[in-house]
Amino acid sequence: MTTKSEYRVLLTSDIHCTDLMTWYGVSDHDRLQHWVDTVLAEHKAQPFDLILIGGDVSLDYHDLKTPYDKGIFTTTIFREQFLSQLPKDIPVRLIPGNHEQFTHKDWLEVTGFERQNYALLGDNLFIMLDSYNARLSRVYDELETYANTDVAYIKSLMEQYPTHKVWLYSHYFDMEKESDEFCALVAGNDRVKGLFMGHTHRSTVIPLGEAYKNKTIAQTGNFSYTCGDIHDEFWGLRDLIITENSAVSRYIQADSTIFPGGSEVKIERKITDIAEYN
Repeated sequence: MTTKSEYRVLLTSDIHCTDLMTWYGVSDHDRLQHWVDTVLAEHKAQPFDLILIGGDVSLDYHDLKTPYDKGIFTTTIFREQFLSQLPKDIPVRLIPGNHEQFTHKDWLEVTGFERQNYALLGDNLFIMLDSYNARLSRVYDELETYANTDVAYIKSLMEQYPTHKVWLYSHYFDMEKESDEFCALVAGNDRVKGLFMGHTHRSTVIPLGEAYKNKTIAQTGNFSYTCGDIHDEFWGLRDLIITENSAVSRYIQADSTIFPGGSEVKIERKITDIAEYN
């Protein structure tokens, strides 16, 4: 890939394509199309070089039965109807979330991606990690289980690309449950610049503290239901702008019109929850 002096990366998650429910008075189709339109508008204003999707694009494993009984997956609908609208020249990487308990083989067949994968952008290595692969099954399991981060996978890629800066993106990082080996890797390796995660439907930046050399986990928000105030952490996406000497990540709350309780509410685009990296 051609080296540039600046890159822009899109990080998005928890889009939840589903036929089960409607949030904020907006139909599932209109909400998903709004996600597409927001990405395209951001790309037109300042082009993306890479798109990273951190899981829960569906609710296939949510409705107390195997998604195979439906005849079609909402993950497939997301890929064919919405993801397909994004520019074909932008590389995309997708990982599953806790609502996508597909086996490794099935996930590859449904999405075209491995459950763990990676992307290169200049001298940057983006490692996409699978944090919910402990109880994979074709049968719905409401006790989806967090899996510790695959340190061996990270180390193998870091050895393969020994001079690249490293960015870690998982559907979720539970630092209280994580292995000592993973915590030591994050704390002790200066090549690891930043962590990103979805799952919480929040956009705030989590400081890991001095023990981790003040590194952070930047949360990537949602395009489904928010767990924060609708005016501060509503539908949106996170970007990461990387220059030769630094990087910054921002949560971009999208312009949205919603109808909670039947009344129209307009949410304005704004930049929040900024993380800076050296």
